Formats: sequence, structure tokens, C-alpha cells
Amino acid sequence: MLDFQKILVRAWQILWNYRALWVFGFILALASGGGGGGGNNYSARENSNQFFSGEGLEQFQGKTPGELFNAMVQMLGQALRHLQERFPVEFQMGIAAIVFAFLVFSLFGLALTILRYVAEAATIRMVDEYEQSGLKVGFWQGWRYGWSRAAWRLFLLDVLVHLPLLVMFTVIGLVIWWILSAALSGVRASLATALIAGIGLVFVTAVVIIVLVTVLRLVRDLAWRSIVLENLTVLDAFRQALTLGKRQWKNVGLMWLMMIGIGIVWTLLFFIIVFPLLAVSILTGLLGLLTALIPGLLTAGVAALFSVPDYWPWIFAAIIGLPIFIVIWLAPIFLVDGWAKIYASSVWTLTYRELKALEALKSDLTQG
Repeated sequence: MLDFQKILVRAWQILWNYRALWVFGFILALASGGGGGGGNNYSARENSNQFFSGEGLEQFQGKTPGELFNAMVQMLGQALRHLQERFPVEFQMGIAAIVFAFLVFSLFGLALTILRYVAEAATIRMVDEYEQSGLKVGFWQGWRYGWSRAAWRLFLLDVLVHLPLLVMFTVIGLVIWWILSAALSGVRASLATALIAGIGLVFVTAVVIIVLVTVLRLVRDLAWRSIVLENLTVLDAFRQALTLGKRQWKNVGLMWLMMIGIGIVWTLLFFIIVFPLLAVSILTGLLGLLTALIPGLLTAGVAALFSVPDYWPWIFAAIIGLPIFIVIWLAPIFLVDGWAKIYASSVWTLTYRELKALEALKSDLTQG
């Protein structure tokens, strides 16, 4: 059996003795938390009574799903054309702002995704090396550890592990479409059948998929260490982790339960800690505002060169400055949350090392 107390205490010591890991913890917290615009609502106010009246709903009754989709597309097209005719400048600027926001936040999300898996690989490698030789490295050396093929393989494995969620969302979408079609048919019995059967199907599918993904994520945590520490491919690492998990299921299961308990306690503590952190965030918020002001002003200046009217340059400036402001404003919270992520990663790295040692010892005893 594993010495669980030793692993948990050692991970705590590593967290406080190895400050370079805090930067990668910050990145992990930021990437885990990562994920504006405006619009006119005059037409909703003017047409709400008509739409929700019996006459407004009757136009959708008895339509097939395909006909309903085409009708919705036509309604949307008419609404957009009406807006374009009534507010031509605002319509064009709104479309430009939406496209600009999509590009900015997409690039921001892509950067966070890359940073996350680089930080995951770096943390695993740094903790293993520190435990093996006592060697501490700085941030840049840790970054070089993470900036490798291993980070790309961690991403691929994570995608494979979460593929079952696509099945669940597909089932949910089909059930919603089924219920909507039954409602539009006007047959109450059909609607009742769709509601009962659809909700039951969604519930069963969700339970199965959630259990499956939970198990796969547990195997993934072991497989990630096989990828980083043993340079295995995605499939080889998954097979090895699955085999290791089966052989050591008691140790792995107990550690998983302990980490769930620690996670619950940490969540409660975090809600207590977050209040003084919010006070600190007032200062970091001012710093974030000043930092975001520079790229925001530059963006507004560039937008003004294209004869963008009125307040629109400041909307483009806000789109650029918002991610920068949020990162700096919430930096204290990301830092503290990063401690928890470094601790959890260290626990699983130490667990992986101990499991491999137990397997090697068992193999030696068998051969002897």
C-alpha cells in the first residue's frame, strides 16, 4: 500500500519550498478559469405581444423540423435586414465589433490553451526532478521542460478523454429538437411521450457519460505522467496508465477519494480567503486598468483612423483591454488557486512515482 500521509505531506513541502512552481500554478489557474457586446432591443419590445400571442405561435404549428429551421432562418434574415435599414451605421459597426471580439477572444483562448499544457508538462517534470535529485530550476528552465512534444501529447490525450461529452451534448440536442417538434405538432400525447422519454434518455446518458469521463480523467492523470516522464506516445501512455490503474486500483481509488475530500475542504477555505483577496484586488484592479489603458488607447487611435464614428473606437478599445484588465485584476485569486493546482499535480506525480516503484518491486519479487 502507498504511504498516503507521506505523499500528501511531501506535496505540501514541495509547494512551499519550490516557488518557481507558483508561476506555472498561476498559469494553470488562469487557463482553467478562462473562457461583450451590446444590441438593440426595441424590436423585442414592439413585437413581443404579437410573437407570444396565439396568432404568432400558430405560424410554427404543424411544421417539420426542416421547415421550422428554414422559417427561423428567414425570420432572422428579415430582422437583420430591418436593423440594417433602420440603423445602417450601428449595424455595420456592431458586426465589425462582434468579428473583432471573436478574433481577440479566440486568440486569447488559444494562448491560454497552449500555456495550460506547457504548464502541466513543466510542473510534472519539475516535481519529478526535484523529488529524484533535489534539483530546483528557475522559471525559464521549467518553461523549456514544458515547451515540448509532451505538451502537445497532453492536449491530444485530454481531447480523447473528453470525447464522450460530445455524445452527451449530441443526445441533449436531439432530445430538445424532438420535444420542440412534438410541441409544434400540436398533439399533446406526442409531446408527453417526448418529454418523458427524452428526459429519461438525457438522465441515463448523462449519468453514464459522467461516470465514464470521471474514470477516464483519473487514467489521464496517470497517463500524463507517462508521457512527460517516460516520453511515451498518447496511446501507449493511456494503455500503460490503464494497466497500472487496474493493478493498483485500491491505491489509485483511495488517493482519488482523498483528493476529492481535500478539494472540498479547499473550496470551503477558498471562499473564506477570497474576501481579503478582493481587497487586494482593488489595487491590482487599478494596476490592470492602467496596464490595459495603453493597448486600449492604441486600438482606439487606429479605429479612429478608419473614420469610426462616435463612441465605437472606445468599444474596440474595451475589447482589447478587457482580457488584460481581468488577468491583472484577479491575479491574487489566480495565484492562490494556482497553489491548489500545483499541490494536486504534485500529489499525482508523487503517487505515480510510488506506484511505479511498487510495480518494480513486485516484478523483482516475482522474478526472484
